[in-house]
Amino acid sequence: MRFFHFPLLIVCGIASIGTQMAQAGKLELKPQLPIAADDNHAAAKETLEQRNERMKWWRDAKFGLFIHYGLYSGLAGEWKGKPGGSEWIQKNVEVDTKSYREEALPLFNPAPKAVEKWVQLAKDVGCQYAVLTTKHHDGFCLFDNPHTDYDTKDHFNRDLVGEFAQACKKVGLKLGFYHSVIDWQHPDYDHTICPDLCYPKGQIEYLQKQNIPRNHQAYQTYLHSSIKELMSKYGTVDILWWDYSQGDMEGKKGWEAPKLIEMIKDINPQIIMNNRLYSYSGLNQEQSGSLDLRCGDFITPEKFIPAEGYPSDWESCITTSDKWGYNRYDTKVKSSEELVGKLVECITKGGNLLLNINPKADGSISEAVEQSIRGLGKWVNTHKEAIFNTRAYLGLSLPATQNEQGDIFIFCDQDSLFHLPQDKSKALRLDTKEPLKINNGTLQITPQKGQILVIKLS
Repeated sequence: MRFFHFPLLIVCGIASIGTQMAQAGKLELKPQLPIAADDNHAAAKETLEQRNERMKWWRDAKFGLFIHYGLYSGLAGEWKGKPGGSEWIQKNVEVDTKSYREEALPLFNPAPKAVEKWVQLAKDVGCQYAVLTTKHHDGFCLFDNPHTDYDTKDHFNRDLVGEFAQACKKVGLKLGFYHSVIDWQHPDYDHTICPDLCYPKGQIEYLQKQNIPRNHQAYQTYLHSSIKELMSKYGTVDILWWDYSQGDMEGKKGWEAPKLIEMIKDINPQIIMNNRLYSYSGLNQEQSGSLDLRCGDFITPEKFIPAEGYPSDWESCITTSDKWGYNRYDTKVKSSEELVGKLVECITKGGNLLLNINPKADGSISEAVEQSIRGLGKWVNTHKEAIFNTRAYLGLSLPATQNEQGDIFIFCDQDSLFHLPQDKSKALRLDTKEPLKINNGTLQITPQKGQILVIKLS
């Protein structure tokens, strides 16, 4: 494994959202707050100090578990005997919701205690928070939603979100809800506002044949009512992870986002939300990474890690295999060593890692995925001092983090001759607690092949 190295990384922000800079090697965020409202945005009312206090636990946490689970999990990547995709399978095969639910519902069978096992896995491998899909684009809810019968409560007498919330609180994980604002099931959802935003052709034809008109304002009411349920029924929700907006289907026009955000913050002022209520491509690797803090609290690069970090809070969401949802054809599972590299790259560039698992129809996790994540967890639990409650430390010849006490942790996967900062005189190998010999301020580092050594400098 060839790890990333940089000689000196200085990332400059955009004036409208503040600056992220390397000062004495420390990453520092200085957004301009508060920010007034406009027609498309609710105001960001807090001060910089208040924002930093609210975001502190998330910046300390570094590592979360993403769980993609829904009706698509039962289809397992197959539509009537042929490969069809994963969580996007309804769109990929272009069928209406009636056909989709008739095919998928009989295959979906969450086993007792399945949710608790996901949460325990997250705890075991060192995750500090977990995020569950409460509703994906197909519109099927994993919670008891009184505004629809298209949910697990009506069909399986299970409130999976409630089980998840209870399990997270039991083991001390911060609680996160993913929620797609796209809805292929709801008849009032008006896909014509942005025809390029994903929508199944079969559902368009079905609604036309049934002469069902679109009333997007009614859909917005449904969306807001559903979110109010999620925010009110499960105690404190720490993260709301939106998915996703495009073109005109964003902000006020798409979701009445200013009112939605204000409603959520009235219920839970401390909640942390991503930026996907507004048009944003998580797949665009060329973007600057700037963020209007009225759109959300952090940026969500998808399936990649930005080359030099971003000038705002960010979290890379990464799959363990190739797909987000379970797919029996998906055998490209990342090794534990690859996952360690992803985590280290995120935390030493100033971001978090949200690592995805994709349970099967019964909620079980494939052996290969679980084995890989547990291998990562073994490494995390050995090196937790260098991961949690740290910040990226820039300006060295090797990737590094620093804790509040001033200790620096360097990460190295190849033979290196490293010159210590002038204020450091001790080096400790973190996995073995072995002191390392320093010669004239220089440290020889010799990791084994495929190994990332973590050295604590004090």
